[in-house]
Amino acid sequence: MLDKIQNKISQLQAGKKLILGTGIKTDDMQKVLALCESLQSEGEIRIVNKHVNPKVANQLDTILIEKV
Repeated sequence: MLDKIQNKISQLQAGKKLILGTGIKTDDMQKVLALCESLQSEGEIRIVNKHVNPKVANQLDTILIEKV
């Protein structure tokens, strides 16, 4: 699954945004966040917004990223 997400991010054009979260299990969201933070540190993407589920404390719901 992380390979699929990384491929989607690689195919994005510069300046385009992508919302990650739909269809991703809550257990896997931490892995997706770690991948996004890694790509951000490499300068490939920028994390625009992290939306936390208001019903469950500190449970990440969606991540909005932008290709740099």
